[in-house]
Amino acid sequence: MSNQMLSPVVRIVDDDASVCESQSFFLQLAGFRTRSFSSAEDFLRDDDAEAPGCIILDVRMGGMTGIELQQELNRRGSDLPIIFLSAHGDIEMAMSCVEAGAFNFLVKPPEPEKLQSLVTKAVEKNRMERRQKAHALNLKRLFDTLTTAEKNISYQLAKGLSNPQIAKLLGNLCTKGG
Repeated sequence: MSNQMLSPVVRIVDDDASVCESQSFFLQLAGFRTRSFSSAEDFLRDDDAEAPGCIILDVRMGGMTGIELQQELNRRGSDLPIIFLSAHGDIEMAMSCVEAGAFNFLVKPPEPEKLQSLVTKAVEKNRMERRQKAHALNLKRLFDTLTTAEKNISYQLAKGLSNPQIAKLLGNLCTKGG
């Protein structure tokens, strides 16, 4: 099954079990599938990265921190949007996380409506980006099936040349080459 067809999953990564339970319960009521992880290490080991969705990530955790997990996911090329949650965050930390690619940064406990809205936007962003990436890969696969001559014509079309201009250009190339 393609990853586009998989149901989105909201991953909650927090070492506070009560936060995982409450966020999971609330988001499930809102119609989301959720999966909770008690540490960044558990997430890295057990998550199915093929499923679209997003990550709700605590900044401060025992072991690998949320910020270190974000850095590792960036290194791995993960496309999952991250919504950081922190009871100890400040503006500098929030800006640093967002500059490193986080989708958003909220203070614990987040307003439920705000969290639901951000999760909805993050999941849709991830699904749209994955659709676009799949479409681009399909176009590349199709382009790779073209002959060299067909690719040359495609390049000229992409430059904005008309069919008569391309024919003249290719005719000149053929007469010069042979």
